[in-house]
Amino acid sequence: MKLNRDLLRKLPLALRIEIEENAQRKPLTQSELAAQQKRILDELRKHKAPGARTDLTFEPTALQRGGLLEKPISEVARATEIVGKLYNESHKQVEKRLAVVAAAEAEPEKYGKLVEAMDKTGRVNGPFRRLRNAVQAERLRAEPPPLPGNGPYRVITCDVPWPSEPDDEEPAHRGYWPYPTMSIDDLCAMDIASITHEDAVLWFWTTNFHMRHAFTILDAWGFHATPTILTWAKDRMGTGHYLRGQTEHCILAVRGKPTITLTNQTTLLHAPVRGHSEKPVEFYDLVESLCPASRYAELFSRYRHSDRWDVHGDQAPLVAMEVAQ
Repeated sequence: MKLNRDLLRKLPLALRIEIEENAQRKPLTQSELAAQQKRILDELRKHKAPGARTDLTFEPTALQRGGLLEKPISEVARATEIVGKLYNESHKQVEKRLAVVAAAEAEPEKYGKLVEAMDKTGRVNGPFRRLRNAVQAERLRAEPPPLPGNGPYRVITCDVPWPSEPDDEEPAHRGYWPYPTMSIDDLCAMDIASITHEDAVLWFWTTNFHMRHAFTILDAWGFHATPTILTWAKDRMGTGHYLRGQTEHCILAVRGKPTITLTNQTTLLHAPVRGHSEKPVEFYDLVESLCPASRYAELFSRYRHSDRWDVHGDQAPLVAMEVAQ
């Protein structure tokens, strides 16, 4: 550890000796470094000048109220700038380290592994991002839900009624599918933006044949970012033109800066086939685990996963409120 000796000499003698001994004894883990830096910050508060800022707190209640994680880091610097210069690192790095440790102390079962990861890798940014996402996810799940059926929704799933494929028995007969289909132009013209939050995730189902058209529709709906594709591996094969299909794909498209709580979710979903065109229950569980929201929406729906989902479409199941009316 390379210390700033000029600043070190300005600290109380006992604390200065402790820091120098630790620096010479061994490399400190990130949590040990956080404890040492917290002591220095406490010391700085004792000697703060009249009128100096006192909003630099790392108590668990402050984290839960929003505290450090809800403010731009530059707004709570000052004291951590001094500590950062002492250890030849940025004040942001100091604040991130302290935030991770404070969260773990407040809720060890939930955040203890973040400190373990920080100590194991010697890196702060990754665990801090996971902490920030977790705190943000809790806030999103607790925020007032959008108006049922109106949005704006932070998370939407969608299985559009694609037009017929070229290997259908009767591709020109619109009644061939067990539901009305729509043209690509009609799908592009849908006003999805009116029910979508500015920071949103859209899960867009597509077949292999329609994949190239899917991106045209996503662009028309305002989802221009480079997406990720989830592949559903089915337990049995279906029909096909060149190969018989045993997979289906769902494009994870985003706009703005939505919160994603990625842990061990992957691009492959193993789940059994249900009814015609029905999506697996495991898919909806995946959406909820990865994309926090107070309420979810599904377009062209035939299934309602829970009372946290608004379902839209001609074949959407009725909810209790609608039945009562």
